[in-house]
Amino acid sequence: MVTHDLVITRTEHRYGNCIRIDQVHFYGSGETHRQVAVLILATVFSGKSQRIMLDLENKHSTIKHLEINYRGFNQAYCWDYVRKPHHFVYHPTIPQRVPQEWPADDSDLPMFDLDFSQSDKHHPINDMDKRDKVEITGEDNGLVLVAELLLNIGLPGCDVKASDEGMPPDKSYILESFPGHHKVRKWSAEALFHLPGTFSWPGEYPTLGR
Repeated sequence: MVTHDLVITRTEHRYGNCIRIDQVHFYGSGETHRQVAVLILATVFSGKSQRIMLDLENKHSTIKHLEINYRGFNQAYCWDYVRKPHHFVYHPTIPQRVPQEWPADDSDLPMFDLDFSQSDKHHPINDMDKRDKVEITGEDNGLVLVAELLLNIGLPGCDVKASDEGMPPDKSYILESFPGHHKVRKWSAEALFHLPGTFSWPGEYPTLGR
């Protein structure tokens, strides 16, 4: 599967003067965010652990591959006890910029991992700036949380209209790592989702919002 409608870039920032954190930025329209959500849900409701790859062909995207890595369910305490997805009832809700209702249990949170699409050609330390793949990893709970957030980001109430007056609002949504609000697993990159017309939207991506 391929798309031109999603741009993903990577940056980093520091907490204090000692903790460096990777950040992954997703730029797309509300509809594009919702389509990624459906892809995640389709992976979960396939009923089996699997990886789904989406190739990003927009020239502005420094990340060229988005992979959904569904690990299945947490290991049950009883041997040979099997769970599987049954249904997901979606209740549309205007999201907070940082979700506050998400669990703090690390095993229930998603992970955003930056990696090389061809790891045999790059050094894991010296070539970190060449990482071109983002992997969203987790069990069913973590991936459904991400899908629900992306569905909500695409609601009409989150749409930002262009205005010639004043500063545009900042409607970027962030999943912070453990030094912040702890909405992704430890050692995960932070994830930021941006909508067209917001303060954080780069000027060189105008076509993504159409």
